[in-house]
Amino acid sequence: MYAQKTVLVVVPARGGSKGIPLKNLREIAGASLIKHTGQLVRTLEWVDRAVVSTDHEAIVQAAESAGLAAPFRRPAELSGDRIGDIPVLQHALHATEKADGCKYDIIVMLQPTSPLRRAEHVTATVRKLVEENFDAVWTVSPTDLKYHPLKQLVLNDQGKLDLWDQRGSKIIARQQLDAVYHRNGAAYALTRSCLLEQSALLGTNSGAVVIDEPMLSIDTEADLALAESLLLADAKKNATLALSPQEGAENKYRTFVVDIDGVLATLVPDNDYSRCQPISENINIINNLYAAGHRIILFTARGSATGIDWQATTRNQMIQWGVHHHILQFGKPAADFYIDDRFITIEEALQHC
Repeated sequence: MYAQKTVLVVVPARGGSKGIPLKNLREIAGASLIKHTGQLVRTLEWVDRAVVSTDHEAIVQAAESAGLAAPFRRPAELSGDRIGDIPVLQHALHATEKADGCKYDIIVMLQPTSPLRRAEHVTATVRKLVEENFDAVWTVSPTDLKYHPLKQLVLNDQGKLDLWDQRGSKIIARQQLDAVYHRNGAAYALTRSCLLEQSALLGTNSGAVVIDEPMLSIDTEADLALAESLLLADAKKNATLALSPQEGAENKYRTFVVDIDGVLATLVPDNDYSRCQPISENINIINNLYAAGHRIILFTARGSATGIDWQATTRNQMIQWGVHHHILQFGKPAADFYIDDRFITIEEALQHC
């Protein structure tokens, strides 16, 4: 549940892909595309239900092993390569609600063909939908101005070359072009009324989450190879940052490991973390560091001494309080004092914003 609204994630994964047969079962970086999606969904604590919409039993088995439910099968009439997203999502919503005996307020579509997305991309999409009262929110990427619509060309039946849009003849410099964006497939979030009443993926009042980093929607074998290389490179980078944060200290960007209680959350008696309140000024500092490109790792000792599982509470607080971060890590030892040669105060962190 996000902001008191129930959330259904739908993962569309038909078995009849022509470009790459059974594309959703292809493995990159040690996991199938459907498994990458299931692994990501499990990190989203605000998701009430996550289902796969498929017509193929092998995909059902892979999805269920990845933590996605399969309470229905997609009918043949919705399994062709010319079927749009809207009827697939409408069918999935109705079928899941019938199985669950409830109604969902928000529908999130996560296509397995976008393995480069991260949890924060999906959370930002739902946050924008709810907080700004949009009908729908898509993730998009900036389009290189070399491929701006006003610079596109067409060939007619006789092979004559012409501008796709005659307004392009007036474009001399890139500065004359307004920024344009393209869907990157990382996440789509829409309200129930947008899907059912407007029958639209892009509602009359829609917004976007702009992602500047590389995103990829897989259609070809070359896309699979590129996605795998990017995932492996990112995994190597993350391992290096986690194991040797001091390396590369001469670079502009830094890794900040941030405690939660006493820094981002108020201290409470008996460590009842459900009663914590956000420390807004410190959260703003961390968010500014995140926005500046620094890597933020939240590392907490919650539950280390008592064995109580505070993970769900903590994740929900970070979402509700709007704490931007890359990793939330549990297991920090409870201690009276921590001695660290790289310790800085929250005030000193301001110098890097």
